Amino acid sequence: MLIDIIVALSLAILPLLLWLKYAKTSVNEYRNLPLPPGPKPLPFIGNALDLPSVLPWRVYTQWANNYGDLIFVRAFGTPMLILNTLDCAIDLLEKRSSTYSDRLETEMVALMGWSWNPVTMGYSQWWRRHRRGFHQYFNQAAVPAYESKIHKSAQQMLKRLYEEPKKFADHIRYQFGANILSVVYGISVPEKDDENIAVAEDAMQALAEGFNPGAFWVDFLPILKHVPAWVPGAGFQKKAAQWKLSTTAMKEMSWKNAAKSILDQSIAARLSERIAHLEGPALAEEEDIAKNVCGVAYAGGIDTTVSTLHSFFLAMLIYPEVQKRAQEQLANVVGPNRLPEFSDQVSLPYIEAICKECMRWQPVVPLNVPHRSTVDDEYRGYYIPKGTLVIQNTWAILHDPKEYPDPEEFKPERFLKDGELNPEIRDPEVAFGAGRRICPGRYFSDMTLFMNVACILHTFDITPALDAQGKPIEVEPKMQTGILSHPYPFECTIKPRSFPAETLILHQGTGKN
Repeated sequence: MLIDIIVALSLAILPLLLWLKYAKTSVNEYRNLPLPPGPKPLPFIGNALDLPSVLPWRVYTQWANNYGDLIFVRAFGTPMLILNTLDCAIDLLEKRSSTYSDRLETEMVALMGWSWNPVTMGYSQWWRRHRRGFHQYFNQAAVPAYESKIHKSAQQMLKRLYEEPKKFADHIRYQFGANILSVVYGISVPEKDDENIAVAEDAMQALAEGFNPGAFWVDFLPILKHVPAWVPGAGFQKKAAQWKLSTTAMKEMSWKNAAKSILDQSIAARLSERIAHLEGPALAEEEDIAKNVCGVAYAGGIDTTVSTLHSFFLAMLIYPEVQKRAQEQLANVVGPNRLPEFSDQVSLPYIEAICKECMRWQPVVPLNVPHRSTVDDEYRGYYIPKGTLVIQNTWAILHDPKEYPDPEEFKPERFLKDGELNPEIRDPEVAFGAGRRICPGRYFSDMTLFMNVACILHTFDITPALDAQGKPIEVEPKMQTGILSHPYPFECTIKPRSFPAETLILHQGTGKN
């Protein structure tokens, strides 16, 4: 009996001794360093009640007026550091990338079945293997191989907009899903109601809601994951169970349906060919990586650029003068007898400027996916504890009035000088993240956005919808809250610009002038 008591006491005291050892080390090394400034925490829960649930990127930007570039908060013991300037993001996420490239796999991400996603994986050899696999097919030198598929998809988008213009938001999602399915899996989809796309949209909706830092308390109190779903307040359990079905199906279904012949030249086919000589556990492991690489490529392609193109339609409604100027450049460069091509890109700087401004104006991921520090660190005289979630406030960086005057306004010309792209203006590529975790699909995204914007502006006029009295319906740039932010639904009128434009839409003209 005495032995049992001693063992029990030892097990109870051991965690305390380990904590004291860690605390002593930390105090000795950083005893004179304060934590970065931030709102005053409450006992036990810290700043959990301070974390904004609506448009947090705007709230953190406002907090910067009181606390500065660095804002430190805690939620149930989890330290979080918000970076509100590009200098901070570069200093920590790029220059100290060996320290700030880890991820925290939150309890909600695990419950939703998203652990296979390289975006959420910790910084490890397993993650590096996935990153190399993805980079191989989406680096800057590799993506030109997809030009023909991207161009064909943009043509198909035009026909969808022509036939059902009021459903433009649905067309964006479906056509981008069809495009990435073709590139990644070699799958040709029907005109509508493809099961692969439907499943992926459900999975991405889950990610947008469930991966938002602070959205679910189970991320800060892991013990809550053991609470049964029927208990009041445990509704997250039901959500996670439903989301897991779509998340798993998105990866497995598309891989199963993929055209695996190397003649298809899809990424899935090439990955399958590369590992075909393996067998047993080695084959199973490499196939798992291949599935994950294809799955995250599909996930990124079906949602991120979708939001940017959606914002493009919104901008054309609010800023018709931008649309007119772009159409004039397209008329001069491309002419009326064909659609834009990638070879025109260098001669269409204003179209490129529109694409850059779309990414800056309403960034798809306003708060970059949190990084996590792997060691105690010091920055600008402040102590950053090991395990701190470091969140890049991308929205704040891209709305810095010093870099982008009148940041709330949509002004493509800010990226131009003497009719050409101005290299002195900061490129909004920070929208893709920073450091070793920067989005590896950014080159494919840029190409897809450019071609769709160019083709749409060349063939359609985008104007306000009319109300019952025939008056234009005003729209505002209102965005939804989530790790992936989309505009709230709005209406618009989309009509062919002319008879020649209508001919291009229907016959997909590509003949040279």
